[in-house]
Amino acid sequence: MNKKESLIRSFQQEMKRANQQTFPAYVDSFTNLWQYEFGTLDGLPKDIEQFVASRALELELME
Repeated sequence: MNKKESLIRSFQQEMKRANQQTFPAYVDSFTNLWQYEFGTLDGLPKDIEQFVASRALELELME
């Protein structure tokens, strides 16, 4: 398993345990780590892209 697959799998496991309070921290942590490792959020699986987009809407980073 490569680094991307490992990060995706870990995030998917975290999201299974997420609740309203932990969701933002899980998404923020994942996106920060992903951007640090790969320099961009391009190429995320669609399900993860939806979590990231949802968080961006909460932070009013997108409309």
